Amino acid sequence: MTKDRWDELLDRDWSDAWDTLPEAPDLVPRGKTAQITLRLPATMVARVKRVAAARAIPYHTLVRAWIVEGLRSSAVPEVEEPDTEAQTAQLNIKLDQTMLDALKARGHELRKPYHRFARELVEWETEQAEAALGLDPTASHLPAIKELMVLLLHATNQRGDSAVRGMTRLQKLLFVLEQKLAAQTRSYAFNYGPFNEDVNDAARALEVAGFIRSSEPVASGPPSFQQMIATVIDRARSEDEGKVVEFALNDRGHEVAETLRQSSPSYDQLFKFVESIRQEWDTGDINELVDRVYETWPQYAEKSVIRDKVARRTERRRGR
Repeated sequence: MTKDRWDELLDRDWSDAWDTLPEAPDLVPRGKTAQITLRLPATMVARVKRVAAARAIPYHTLVRAWIVEGLRSSAVPEVEEPDTEAQTAQLNIKLDQTMLDALKARGHELRKPYHRFARELVEWETEQAEAALGLDPTASHLPAIKELMVLLLHATNQRGDSAVRGMTRLQKLLFVLEQKLAAQTRSYAFNYGPFNEDVNDAARALEVAGFIRSSEPVASGPPSFQQMIATVIDRARSEDEGKVVEFALNDRGHEVAETLRQSSPSYDQLFKFVESIRQEWDTGDINELVDRVYETWPQYAEKSVIRDKVARRTERRRGR
Protein backbone atom coordinates (compact mmCIF):
# COMPACT_ATOMS: atom_id res chain seq x y z
CA MET A 1 0.00 0.00 0.00
CA THR A 2 1.36 3.40 -1.00
CA LYS A 3 1.66 6.29 1.43
CA ASP A 4 -0.93 8.29 -0.50
CA ARG A 5 -3.43 5.45 -0.28
CA TRP A 6 -2.70 5.09 3.43
CA ASP A 7 -3.27 8.81 4.04
CA GLU A 8 -6.50 8.67 2.02
CA LEU A 9 -7.89 5.88 4.19
CA LEU A 10 -6.92 7.69 7.37
CA ASP A 11 -8.62 10.91 6.27
CA ARG A 12 -11.86 9.21 5.21
CA ASP A 13 -14.94 9.49 7.43
CA TRP A 14 -15.76 5.95 8.55
CA SER A 15 -18.62 6.81 10.92
CA ASP A 16 -21.32 5.35 8.63
CA ALA A 17 -19.43 2.06 8.34
CA TRP A 18 -19.92 1.24 12.02
CA ASP A 19 -23.60 0.46 11.41
CA THR A 20 -22.70 -2.28 8.93
CA LEU A 21 -20.25 -4.12 11.19
CA PRO A 22 -21.48 -7.47 12.60
CA GLU A 23 -22.05 -7.75 16.32
CA ALA A 24 -19.22 -9.13 18.38
CA PRO A 25 -19.70 -12.78 19.38
CA ASP A 26 -20.49 -13.60 22.98
CA LEU A 27 -17.51 -14.37 25.15
CA VAL A 28 -17.03 -18.05 25.86
CA PRO A 29 -17.00 -18.53 29.63
CA ARG A 30 -13.85 -20.13 30.93
CA GLY A 31 -14.46 -23.32 32.83
CA LYS A 32 -13.56 -23.37 36.49
CA THR A 33 -10.89 -25.74 37.70
CA ALA A 34 -10.41 -27.35 41.07
CA GLN A 35 -7.57 -29.28 42.65
CA ILE A 36 -7.94 -32.58 44.43
CA THR A 37 -5.28 -34.12 46.63
CA LEU A 38 -4.86 -37.88 46.58
CA ARG A 39 -3.02 -39.47 49.49
CA LEU A 40 -1.03 -42.47 48.29
CA PRO A 41 1.81 -44.66 49.52
CA ALA A 42 5.14 -43.20 48.48
CA THR A 43 5.92 -46.37 46.55
CA MET A 44 2.71 -45.98 44.54
CA VAL A 45 3.56 -42.39 43.63
CA ALA A 46 6.98 -43.59 42.48
CA ARG A 47 5.32 -46.27 40.36
CA VAL A 48 2.99 -43.69 38.79
CA LYS A 49 5.95 -41.48 37.90
CA ARG A 50 7.80 -44.46 36.44
CA VAL A 51 4.84 -45.31 34.17
CA ALA A 52 4.55 -41.66 33.11
CA ALA A 53 8.26 -41.52 32.31
CA ALA A 54 8.01 -44.73 30.28
CA ARG A 55 5.25 -43.10 28.24
CA ALA A 56 7.19 -39.81 28.05
CA ILE A 57 4.38 -37.65 29.47
CA PRO A 58 4.06 -35.64 32.71
CA TYR A 59 2.62 -37.77 35.48
CA HIS A 60 -0.05 -35.19 36.39
CA THR A 61 -1.36 -35.41 32.83
CA LEU A 62 -1.35 -39.20 32.98
CA VAL A 63 -3.28 -39.34 36.26
CA ARG A 64 -5.86 -36.86 34.99
CA ALA A 65 -6.33 -38.99 31.86
CA TRP A 66 -6.80 -42.09 34.01
CA ILE A 67 -9.51 -40.40 36.03
CA VAL A 68 -11.33 -39.31 32.86
CA GLU A 69 -11.14 -42.83 31.44
CA GLY A 70 -12.37 -44.28 34.72
CA LEU A 71 -15.40 -42.00 34.74
CA ARG A 72 -16.28 -43.01 31.18
CA SER A 73 -16.05 -46.71 31.99
CA SER A 74 -18.72 -48.64 33.83
CA ALA A 75 -16.13 -51.00 35.34
CA VAL A 76 -15.29 -50.58 39.01
CA PRO A 77 -11.61 -51.04 39.92
CA GLU A 78 -10.93 -53.73 42.49
CA VAL A 79 -7.92 -52.89 44.63
CA GLU A 80 -6.99 -53.58 48.21
CA GLU A 81 -7.44 -50.67 50.58
CA PRO A 82 -3.92 -49.65 51.66
CA ASP A 83 -2.91 -49.10 55.24
CA THR A 84 -3.67 -45.49 56.17
CA GLU A 85 -0.28 -45.08 57.81
CA ALA A 86 1.42 -46.01 54.54
CA GLN A 87 -0.18 -43.10 52.69
CA THR A 88 2.71 -40.72 53.14
CA ALA A 89 2.81 -39.07 49.71
CA GLN A 90 0.30 -37.06 47.75
CA LEU A 91 -0.68 -36.22 44.20
CA ASN A 92 -2.26 -32.85 43.45
CA ILE A 93 -4.43 -33.10 40.34
CA LYS A 94 -6.34 -30.27 38.66
CA LEU A 95 -9.77 -31.12 37.25
CA ASP A 96 -12.37 -28.95 35.61
CA GLN A 97 -15.58 -28.47 37.59
CA THR A 98 -17.62 -30.78 35.35
CA MET A 99 -15.16 -33.61 35.82
CA LEU A 100 -15.02 -33.04 39.57
CA ASP A 101 -18.82 -33.11 39.79
CA ALA A 102 -18.87 -36.37 37.82
CA LEU A 103 -16.24 -37.83 40.14
CA LYS A 104 -18.29 -36.91 43.20
CA ALA A 105 -21.45 -38.34 41.64
CA ARG A 106 -19.70 -41.61 40.82
CA GLY A 107 -18.32 -41.84 44.33
CA HIS A 108 -21.79 -41.25 45.77
CA GLU A 109 -23.17 -43.94 43.47
CA LEU A 110 -20.56 -46.41 44.73
CA ARG A 111 -21.07 -45.25 48.33
CA LYS A 112 -17.47 -44.28 48.88
CA PRO A 113 -15.64 -40.93 49.17
CA TYR A 114 -14.70 -39.58 45.76
CA HIS A 115 -11.06 -39.21 46.85
CA ARG A 116 -10.98 -42.92 47.61
CA PHE A 117 -12.58 -43.77 44.26
CA ALA A 118 -10.03 -41.59 42.42
CA ARG A 119 -7.22 -43.23 44.37
CA GLU A 120 -8.49 -46.69 43.44
CA LEU A 121 -8.63 -45.64 39.78
CA VAL A 122 -5.01 -44.51 39.92
CA GLU A 123 -3.83 -47.68 41.63
CA TRP A 124 -5.73 -49.94 39.23
CA GLU A 125 -4.56 -48.05 36.14
CA THR A 126 -0.99 -48.13 37.42
CA GLU A 127 -1.10 -51.90 37.74
CA GLN A 128 -2.57 -52.25 34.24
CA ALA A 129 0.03 -49.91 32.74
CA GLU A 130 2.91 -51.70 34.46
CA ALA A 131 1.72 -55.01 33.06
CA ALA A 132 1.41 -53.55 29.55
CA LEU A 133 4.85 -51.93 29.71
CA GLY A 134 6.54 -54.92 31.33
CA LEU A 135 7.52 -52.97 34.45
CA ASP A 136 8.14 -54.82 37.69
CA PRO A 137 6.12 -53.17 40.50
CA THR A 138 8.41 -54.70 43.11
CA ALA A 139 11.61 -53.47 41.48
CA SER A 140 13.93 -51.43 43.66
CA HIS A 141 13.47 -47.69 43.38
CA LEU A 142 16.04 -45.00 42.81
CA PRO A 143 17.37 -43.07 45.78
CA ALA A 144 15.67 -39.74 46.36
CA ILE A 145 16.59 -37.16 43.73
CA LYS A 146 18.14 -34.96 46.42
CA GLU A 147 20.42 -37.80 47.52
CA LEU A 148 21.55 -38.41 43.94
CA MET A 149 22.16 -34.69 43.47
CA VAL A 150 24.21 -34.44 46.67
CA LEU A 151 26.37 -37.39 45.65
CA LEU A 152 26.75 -36.01 42.12
CA LEU A 153 27.93 -32.63 43.42
CA HIS A 154 30.27 -34.39 45.85
CA ALA A 155 31.91 -36.29 43.00
CA THR A 156 34.38 -34.71 40.59
CA ASN A 157 34.58 -34.59 36.80
CA GLN A 158 37.61 -35.20 34.59
CA ARG A 159 39.05 -31.81 35.55
CA GLY A 160 38.72 -32.51 39.27
CA ASP A 161 35.86 -30.01 39.63
CA SER A 162 32.83 -30.93 41.74
CA ALA A 163 30.63 -27.98 40.69
CA VAL A 164 28.10 -28.47 37.90
CA ARG A 165 27.79 -25.53 35.55
CA GLY A 166 24.27 -25.07 34.26
CA MET A 167 20.84 -26.59 34.83
CA THR A 168 21.04 -28.36 31.47
CA ARG A 169 24.19 -30.18 32.55
CA LEU A 170 22.64 -31.04 35.92
CA GLN A 171 19.48 -32.36 34.25
CA LYS A 172 21.37 -34.47 31.73
CA LEU A 173 23.86 -35.94 34.23
CA LEU A 174 21.08 -36.98 36.59
CA PHE A 175 19.19 -38.45 33.63
CA VAL A 176 22.24 -40.52 32.66
CA LEU A 177 22.50 -41.74 36.25
CA GLU A 178 18.87 -42.84 36.22
CA GLN A 179 19.37 -44.75 32.99
CA LYS A 180 22.62 -46.37 34.08
CA LEU A 181 21.15 -47.43 37.42
CA ALA A 182 18.58 -49.45 35.44
CA ALA A 183 15.75 -48.27 37.67
CA GLN A 184 12.64 -46.24 36.92
CA THR A 185 13.33 -42.84 35.43
CA ARG A 186 11.65 -39.65 36.52
CA SER A 187 12.43 -37.88 33.25
CA TYR A 188 10.26 -37.45 30.19
CA ALA A 189 10.73 -36.06 26.68
CA PHE A 190 10.38 -32.29 26.60
CA ASN A 191 11.47 -29.18 24.70
CA TYR A 192 15.20 -29.79 25.13
CA GLY A 193 15.39 -33.54 25.54
CA PRO A 194 14.92 -35.51 28.76
CA PHE A 195 13.52 -33.31 31.50
CA ASN A 196 12.82 -34.01 35.17
CA GLU A 197 10.70 -31.39 36.90
CA ASP A 198 11.93 -32.61 40.30
CA VAL A 199 15.54 -31.58 39.58
CA ASN A 200 14.80 -27.85 39.76
CA ASP A 201 12.81 -28.28 42.96
CA ALA A 202 15.49 -30.46 44.55
CA ALA A 203 18.24 -27.95 43.74
CA ARG A 204 16.27 -25.13 45.34
CA ALA A 205 15.38 -27.27 48.35
CA LEU A 206 19.04 -28.14 48.95
CA GLU A 207 20.00 -24.51 48.59
CA VAL A 208 17.37 -23.37 51.07
CA ALA A 209 18.50 -26.12 53.46
CA GLY A 210 22.01 -24.67 53.36
CA PHE A 211 23.73 -27.57 51.57
CA ILE A 212 24.17 -26.11 48.12
CA ARG A 213 25.16 -22.77 46.73
CA SER A 214 24.54 -21.41 43.27
CA SER A 215 25.46 -18.26 41.40
CA GLU A 216 21.80 -17.24 41.60
CA PRO A 217 20.76 -16.98 45.29
CA VAL A 218 17.31 -17.92 46.54
CA ALA A 219 15.20 -15.07 47.88
CA SER A 220 14.59 -15.17 51.63
CA GLY A 221 10.93 -14.13 51.44
CA PRO A 222 7.96 -15.46 49.48
CA PRO A 223 8.45 -15.21 45.70
CA SER A 224 6.74 -12.41 43.83
CA PHE A 225 4.42 -13.06 40.90
CA GLN A 226 7.19 -12.03 38.50
CA GLN A 227 9.62 -14.45 40.16
CA MET A 228 7.14 -17.31 39.89
CA ILE A 229 6.56 -16.61 36.19
CA ALA A 230 10.33 -16.40 35.64
CA THR A 231 10.74 -19.77 37.36
CA VAL A 232 8.15 -21.40 35.11
CA ILE A 233 9.87 -20.01 32.01
CA ASP A 234 13.30 -21.00 33.30
CA ARG A 235 12.22 -24.61 33.78
CA ALA A 236 11.30 -25.03 30.13
CA ARG A 237 13.95 -23.04 28.32
CA SER A 238 17.38 -23.85 27.02
CA GLU A 239 20.40 -22.34 28.70
CA ASP A 240 21.27 -20.74 25.39
CA GLU A 241 18.38 -18.38 26.14
CA GLY A 242 19.59 -17.25 29.57
CA LYS A 243 22.50 -17.08 31.94
CA VAL A 244 24.14 -20.27 33.14
CA VAL A 245 23.87 -21.03 36.85
CA GLU A 246 26.61 -22.94 38.65
CA PHE A 247 25.65 -25.49 41.30
CA ALA A 248 28.11 -26.58 43.98
CA LEU A 249 27.99 -27.95 47.50
CA ASN A 250 29.28 -25.71 50.26
CA ASP A 251 31.38 -27.11 53.13
CA ARG A 252 28.30 -28.21 55.01
CA GLY A 253 26.94 -29.88 51.89
CA HIS A 254 30.15 -31.84 51.36
CA GLU A 255 30.01 -32.97 55.00
CA VAL A 256 26.44 -34.18 54.50
CA ALA A 257 27.42 -35.97 51.29
CA GLU A 258 30.35 -37.69 52.97
CA THR A 259 28.13 -38.73 55.89
CA LEU A 260 25.62 -40.16 53.43
CA ARG A 261 28.37 -41.99 51.59
CA GLN A 262 29.67 -43.60 54.77
CA SER A 263 26.21 -44.44 56.14
CA SER A 264 26.20 -47.87 54.48
CA PRO A 265 28.20 -49.98 52.02
CA SER A 266 25.43 -49.56 49.45
CA TYR A 267 25.72 -45.76 49.52
CA ASP A 268 29.49 -45.98 49.31
CA GLN A 269 29.11 -48.19 46.25
CA LEU A 270 26.51 -45.80 44.83
CA PHE A 271 28.87 -42.84 45.24
CA LYS A 272 31.66 -44.67 43.44
CA PHE A 273 29.26 -45.41 40.61
CA VAL A 274 28.09 -41.78 40.48
CA GLU A 275 31.69 -40.57 40.32
CA SER A 276 32.51 -43.01 37.52
CA ILE A 277 29.54 -41.74 35.51
CA ARG A 278 30.59 -38.16 36.09
CA GLN A 279 34.14 -38.91 35.02
CA GLU A 280 32.86 -40.53 31.83
CA TRP A 281 30.08 -38.12 30.85
CA ASP A 282 31.02 -34.72 32.30
CA THR A 283 33.86 -33.90 29.92
CA GLY A 284 33.39 -30.13 30.04
CA ASP A 285 31.67 -29.56 26.68
CA ILE A 286 27.92 -29.19 27.25
CA ASN A 287 27.19 -29.72 23.55
CA GLU A 288 29.04 -33.02 23.63
CA LEU A 289 27.01 -34.12 26.65
CA VAL A 290 23.69 -33.16 25.03
CA ASP A 291 24.64 -34.77 21.71
CA ARG A 292 25.63 -37.99 23.42
CA VAL A 293 22.40 -38.14 25.44
CA TYR A 294 20.29 -37.54 22.31
CA GLU A 295 22.18 -40.21 20.40
CA THR A 296 22.05 -42.80 23.19
CA TRP A 297 18.39 -42.29 24.13
CA PRO A 298 16.71 -40.88 20.98
CA GLN A 299 13.20 -41.52 22.33
CA TYR A 300 13.74 -38.68 24.80
CA ALA A 301 14.66 -36.27 21.99
CA GLU A 302 11.47 -36.74 19.96
CA LYS A 303 9.86 -33.53 21.28
CA SER A 304 13.05 -31.47 21.36
CA VAL A 305 13.00 -28.17 19.49
CA ILE A 306 16.76 -28.47 18.91
CA ARG A 307 16.76 -32.07 17.69
CA ASP A 308 17.73 -31.14 14.12
CA LYS A 309 20.44 -28.81 15.36
CA VAL A 310 21.90 -31.56 17.55
CA ALA A 311 21.71 -34.06 14.67
CA ARG A 312 23.68 -31.73 12.38
CA ARG A 313 26.23 -31.13 15.10
CA THR A 314 26.62 -34.88 15.64
CA GLU A 315 27.12 -35.47 11.91
CA ARG A 316 29.84 -32.82 11.78
CA ARG A 317 31.58 -34.41 14.74
CA ARG A 318 31.49 -37.83 13.09
CA GLY A 319 32.89 -36.39 9.88
CA ARG A 320 36.02 -35.07 11.53
